[in-house]
Amino acid sequence: MLFHIARLHATRADQCMDKIDLFRGQGMLLKFIDRHDGLTHSEIAAKLNISPAAVTKVIKRLEEQKYLMRKKDPVDERISRVYIQEEGKKVADEIGRNFEQLGRSTFQGFTDEELDQLQSYFLRIQANLQNNFSEPILVERRHPGFHRNL
Repeated sequence: MLFHIARLHATRADQCMDKIDLFRGQGMLLKFIDRHDGLTHSEIAAKLNISPAAVTKVIKRLEEQKYLMRKKDPVDERISRVYIQEEGKKVADEIGRNFEQLGRSTFQGFTDEELDQLQSYFLRIQANLQNNFSEPILVERRHPGFHRNL
């Protein structure tokens, strides 16, 4: 059931991103940079737990669309920092609005108490998947999480 729900949610998320002609990963990175302007490629990769090569590829595409720009670090010119541009801010805001609506639709009809209980179930499932296996998780995927105040 969790797999099916996750697929449905991913499909709806993709539909949100289709409205602005971006893929989900591009939107996630754009929103992240909107909140954390001026990081390096490697800092972005580490914080999002994705490969530096993937970060570079997405940044390049978003830069071509004038959503992001890279600038040399004023102290160490070997380092490039990534900044959101005005058009990127507009798109990031639209992504935020689209996903707020997706969150409201997803949890429509749930009381605060039910959402609290659901969150506790998800946290227990997450802990079980992280701790109850002999093989370690080499790369822990970070997700935006479960938010009640959508």
